[in-house]
Amino acid sequence: MKTWTYIFCVILFAGLFETIEVNAVVPPKKNRKSNVKTSCAISRAKYASSDLIVYNFGVVAGQNISTIKSQNDAIMDIVPGIMGGVAAQIIWPKGFTLQPEILYSQKGCVFSGSGLTYKIDYVEVPVKVMYRLNIAYIKPFAFAAPYGAYAINFSEVGDISGDDTFSNLIKKWDFGVGAGAGFDVWKLQVAFRYSWGFAQVVQETFNIRNKVFTASAGLFF
Repeated sequence: MKTWTYIFCVILFAGLFETIEVNAVVPPKKNRKSNVKTSCAISRAKYASSDLIVYNFGVVAGQNISTIKSQNDAIMDIVPGIMGGVAAQIIWPKGFTLQPEILYSQKGCVFSGSGLTYKIDYVEVPVKVMYRLNIAYIKPFAFAAPYGAYAINFSEVGDISGDDTFSNLIKKWDFGVGAGAGFDVWKLQVAFRYSWGFAQVVQETFNIRNKVFTASAGLFF
């Protein structure tokens, strides 16, 4: 009898212990799947803005119509020249674009009455700060373009009347600002710019500065 009583007590206590263990509060497990989804959502939000930035590279070529502004209002006619080079685009959302360029650019003037033509060839680096509108397939834009330039060649054409010192007075560095407008269609860009030079073209004796109108076309990839 004692043996059966002892077995009964063991079974009773084992049942009570199991019941207590089952009814114990188990801490909730972390939802790893949910955490993964949250992490992915944060990653997408983090890189969404960078995905909207577009980088393009291209070539640009066009025509310069230039003259020189003189402080004493000397009459100077325009002279044509060529320009061309490479460009890059950084296009942000909401229409803002940064477009730096490296160009070969011919500038100069013709002295009225004498037929004497001066041409200065520059390596020019304008940086266009643009705002574009999306209108169907055409994206018109306006821009400002500060620039720096370095003279790499100078030429004189015409009767210089024995005056061969002007070429020695050319200043190497030029800088200024341009403004203009244009439009993009697919990969093609057409732009028109007018530039004002701030630096003197020659030494202090001659207070003259470059003024240039440029029409250009570019192809970007």
